[in-house]
Amino acid sequence: MKQKIISQFYNFVFVLLLVSGLISSYSFKKKHVRIVDNLSNETLNYHCQSAQNDLGIRTLQPNEQWEFSFHINLLGSTEFYCSFWYKNFNASFDVFVANDHWLKDCGGDHCIWTVQYDGFYLYQIQKAVNVKMHDWQQW
Repeated sequence: MKQKIISQFYNFVFVLLLVSGLISSYSFKKKHVRIVDNLSNETLNYHCQSAQNDLGIRTLQPNEQWEFSFHINLLGSTEFYCSFWYKNFNASFDVFVANDHWLKDCGGDHCIWTVQYDGFYLYQIQKAVNVKMHDWQQW
């Protein structure tokens, strides 16, 4: 009986260590999102936020970029959403979602979004290409 209790305790500790290692490697490594304004003659306005953090309304001049960093929450449910606009064009979408598919598309810890006149491109580091993900909408 004592042997069984000790065995269960060691199994519990092993599982706990395994899970904490997975959580720490996934959640505690800092993630980065970069916005690059490639609108050659336009100021880009944008507002980014998550459920926990409102990063405020900001602007980028042509060829400027802005980056923010964060940690994924312990539940692994962190999402950042941005609204973008210039002149009579606008778009809103997730710029980061904490899941394996999204992290693969971003290339790991950095999601780089390039804003152009024809839409929004996400840099896929594994392929070293910008992939068009979203279009502008007219107001």
